[in-house]
Amino acid sequence: MKKLKDSIIGVIAAILFVGLIIYAIEDQRSLIQMFIGFILFIFPFSFISSFSSKITSFLFSAFVISFCYFCYKIEYYDFWLGVVEAAIIGGSIYFYRVRKTETFSTKDYIEKANKK
Repeated sequence: MKKLKDSIIGVIAAILFVGLIIYAIEDQRSLIQMFIGFILFIFPFSFISSFSSKITSFLFSAFVISFCYFCYKIEYYDFWLGVVEAAIIGGSIYFYRVRKTETFSTKDYIEKANKK
């Protein structure tokens, strides 16, 4: 059942992602602006769990706000389609692959092996 659910979510993410590209092409939007938005925001969305401290949250928020203002001033309105695509793909990567995991500790392994 879990594999079916994962497959369905993958298909929905692909439909949304490709649908936005088709929309951009059909509506004569700038694919370059979309690409810039995607590239700049794919890693922050993928590793959103690493923004747990105040400093990283502040820096990320300040970057986003400054960049949004900059894009608005130079009239990069198609940039947001790339940000939405990054949210779709990056959110999926975060949810299914990058969640906080327990790191391997050799000390814990040795202790458990000695107990057995």
